[in-house]
Amino acid sequence: MLLIAAPTPAQAPDRIATTAQALVANPLFFNGKRIVIRQPVKMSGQLTELDGIAKPVYVFWRDKPGVSDGEIRGDFYDLGRMLEGDQRFSSYDFTPVIQAANNGRWPGRDQIFVILGATFVDTPAPTSPTVRSISLIPEQFDNRAVTLVGRFRGRNLFGDLPQGVAKSKWDFVLQSADAAIWITGLRPKGKDFDLDPSARVDTGKWLEVKGTVQRDLTAVWVAAESMRLTTAPTDGPVEVAAPPVPAEPPPSVIFSAPLADDTDVPTAGRIRIQFSRDMKGESFRERVRIRYAGTSPPPTAPPNFTLTYNDGNRSIDIRFKEPLAAFQVVVVELTNGIVAIDGQPLQPWTLKFTTGQ
Repeated sequence: MLLIAAPTPAQAPDRIATTAQALVANPLFFNGKRIVIRQPVKMSGQLTELDGIAKPVYVFWRDKPGVSDGEIRGDFYDLGRMLEGDQRFSSYDFTPVIQAANNGRWPGRDQIFVILGATFVDTPAPTSPTVRSISLIPEQFDNRAVTLVGRFRGRNLFGDLPQGVAKSKWDFVLQSADAAIWITGLRPKGKDFDLDPSARVDTGKWLEVKGTVQRDLTAVWVAAESMRLTTAPTDGPVEVAAPPVPAEPPPSVIFSAPLADDTDVPTAGRIRIQFSRDMKGESFRERVRIRYAGTSPPPTAPPNFTLTYNDGNRSIDIRFKEPLAAFQVVVVELTNGIVAIDGQPLQPWTLKFTTGQ
């Protein structure tokens, strides 16, 4: 039995239109993703920093702009989720950033953020309500009646957004171009269509939704009043190519308790395994096996356990429903299919230890 609190497996878009406030409120979701925002910047010495944000977000330009009104595009990272000295980022000097924001100490998680390889698109703020314009500047459309066109994406089945809004049983995501928004309050059903928010087979259909924009902190949604099937729009956002940041290395196990080959391990103990990367908690489901392999006749049934993934320290915690059998070799196997949040696989891994009295 496994108990795992984790989101549905997702396929995120290549780029996500959002707000700076949403970035710092959901750093785990956005970490390593290509984003686009509209946000004023300020100069702190030679550093460019987003202005008006509760936590520091520094911009490392690919080409420094000469104007200030437009879209900032780049790769968002939480410095505290990087390893200091990571060679993938050797072309960036983070020293001035950590000196300015953290007295020269490498930050912990959720403290200092950066946008790398940033480019700037000089474009006026959108005035017409679309999924994309509302995602970029939701305050401009707050409490306004809108008509939106986008793809039905179910109950965030593709990980387009970092969090739900839990306004009704029929909440679903509407996606267009590089942006997405929650639609609430109305079942996705009408003439010639009846869509299930939990079924991927129903996704991809284009809907026209009429309703009112609402928001709470960084969450934005449309309280729907009507909807119908429609066709895809012809316009889209301006595309600007940016060099990709090299992929992070595959995840690995960096610590376990008990240690490998430990003896006299308490039978009423628990197991903790820590990883080098942020992991997809749901990927552990049915991929962790525990068995006895002692030289004396082992119990006929394997240990019954529960497992939880702790994002705070990148670890799994395994607890047994009953004490382990005494004087037995216990084998813990992490099998194929366990992945980091970017999909990089963990190589199969095995831990063996021996219980005591």
